[in-house]
Amino acid sequence: MIRSNLIGLCSSWILVTSICLLNVGSPVSAMAYSAISVTNSIITPKIEFNSTLDSDRPGVVRFFGSDAATLFTREISESYRGVLREDFVSKTGGKYPLGFLQASPLPQPWSGTMWSRDSGVFMRELIHWGYFAQACEVANCLINFSGTNAEGFVAFPEYFQPGDVNKTGAEIDGQSAIIIAMVNLWQELPDTNAFRARLYDFLNRSSSPVRYFHHVLETDPLIPGENEFGGGSGVPGRYYNVVQNNLAAMALLASADMEEEVGDKTTAKVWRRDATKVRVNMEKYLVDTDGSWLWCINPKTLKPDRAILNKSINAGFGGLNGVACMYADVLGFEPLASHWTGIQHCEKTFDRLYANPSRKRQFDKYGFWAQFDIYRGGVSSGPSYGEGYALQTMLLFDKLDMAGKSLCWMANTTYKAEGINFKGQRCSPYYFYERTYSPEARDKMNFDVGCGALNLVSVAEPLKVARLIVGVDDTSRSELKILPRVPPSWSGYEASNWSMFTGRAVARANLRFEKNNKQAIFHLKLTQGVRIPSLAVRMPSKSGWVWERAKSVSDIEFRSQIQ
Repeated sequence: MIRSNLIGLCSSWILVTSICLLNVGSPVSAMAYSAISVTNSIITPKIEFNSTLDSDRPGVVRFFGSDAATLFTREISESYRGVLREDFVSKTGGKYPLGFLQASPLPQPWSGTMWSRDSGVFMRELIHWGYFAQACEVANCLINFSGTNAEGFVAFPEYFQPGDVNKTGAEIDGQSAIIIAMVNLWQELPDTNAFRARLYDFLNRSSSPVRYFHHVLETDPLIPGENEFGGGSGVPGRYYNVVQNNLAAMALLASADMEEEVGDKTTAKVWRRDATKVRVNMEKYLVDTDGSWLWCINPKTLKPDRAILNKSINAGFGGLNGVACMYADVLGFEPLASHWTGIQHCEKTFDRLYANPSRKRQFDKYGFWAQFDIYRGGVSSGPSYGEGYALQTMLLFDKLDMAGKSLCWMANTTYKAEGINFKGQRCSPYYFYERTYSPEARDKMNFDVGCGALNLVSVAEPLKVARLIVGVDDTSRSELKILPRVPPSWSGYEASNWSMFTGRAVARANLRFEKNNKQAIFHLKLTQGVRIPSLAVRMPSKSGWVWERAKSVSDIEFRSQIQ
C-alpha cells in the first residue's frame, strides 16, 4: 500500500532508540515488525514525541443557516480546545504521563483518572479530526499502562491512575473502543512512522487485547464485561452486555482489516469468524420479545434478569442506542444499507425508547431526550449516553427533522446551562458539560453537575455528531463516501483541512455543502495528498437520496435539484 508522508515525521515523529534486533534509529516497516510481533516478548522501545497542539493543523468545521448551527459550531470548537488544554497531558515530567487523558479537569470529580472508554472514544475523535500526534501520545500512554490478566492477556480496567501497575479488568466497551481507535491510527500513519509498528505489535502480540476476545470466544458464546456498560452503573459482577459485545465485534472486524492489510489472511479470517459468532449470538440471546435489544443477560443462564433490567439506572437507559451509533465507527455511515438484521433491532430499540410517554412528551416539546426512564426522575440527560447517542442514531437513520430538534436543544442548553451552578468550574459558556436537565426538572430536583464542564466523553460524542453531519465516511478502502446530513433548519457547512483516508493515503480537503429552496451544492477540493481514486457523494433530491460518483478526484462539484 502506498502512503503519503503528509502526516509527517515532523508532526507525529517518534524516535525509536532501540527496537529489539533492529538498527537503532532506523525506519521500521509494518511487515518487518510483524515477523516478530506474535512472540511472547514485549517490544518496549524508548519513545520520544515532539508535537504541539497545532502541529497537525487539525480540521475545522463551520455550520450555518440558523442560530443553533452557529452556536453548535462554537461549542464544538471551544470544547475541543478546552479538553486539549485542561484534560490532555501534553508535557512530560509532571505527575501525569504524556498522553494521559483526565476524565474531567482538576478539581472536578474523577479528574486524575484516565477511563478506558473515554480514552478510546476521544482518541477516535483525535484521529478523525486530524490530531495524529496527540492520538499517538494517547495510544502510547495506554500501551504503557496496560497489564495482563491471570490468563495472560491485556484486559483493560475501568480506569487508570498514575502509578497503576498491571491493572486489569473487564471494561469491554472501553477495550473495544481503544482497539478500534488504534487500528484507525495504524491505518492512517505512514509506513515510515515507527510508532505504527508499535501499534501493530500491541494489537497482534500473543497477549494482545484482540487475542483476549478470541480466547474468551473459544469457550463462551459472548464476552462477559462489567461496570457501567456491563450490568449497569453500581451493578457488581460480569454480564453479557449488548453494547459491549457489539463494540467487541466491531473491534474484531477492524482488526481483521488490519491483518489483511499486512497480508495475514489467516488471522483476519479468525477475527471475522469471531465477530460473526458475537453478532449471531447477540441476536440469539440479547433480543427482547418486542424485537428490541436487551441491555444484558446472565452469563450462566443466558437469560435476562428482570430485576437487573428494571433497576432505575438501567430502565430505558439511552446507552442502548450505542449499538446503532457505534456501528458507524467501523462499518460506515450507512447502517440501513447493511445486510445485518441487527439493524432492525436497533430501530426497534430507538422506537421503544422514544415511545416512552415521558420521553416522547419532553422531546416533542423541547427537543430534550431523557437518558433514563426512572433514574433522576426521567428529567436528566447529557451530551454523551443520552442526547449524544440518540442524536447520532437519528442522523444515521436519516431522521433529520428529529436531529434538527435535538441539535437545537443541545446547542441552546449548553450555552444557557439553566439552573446549573458550576461553582466557577466552567470558564466558557460554550463548554459541553456532563449533565443537562429538562425544563420540567426545575421544581423536582437539585441540578447536580456531575463531572461538570469538559467531561471527556461529553465532548467526544458531540464531536462525533459534527462528523456525522459533515458525513465523510472513509471506512471503505475501495470508495470514499460522503453523506452530508444537514437538518432542515440549517443551510449547510464548510469544513477546511478535513482529514480523510482515500484508500491509499491520508488527504486533506476543503468541503462545502449548501442547500437552498431549490438545489443542493457540494464542493470538494483537495489541499494536500494524492487524488481520491473513487468518490461517492450522497445528495438530496426531489425523489430522495441519490449517489453521485467520480474517479480520480482532486476538485469537484455536484448539484442536485431538491424542489
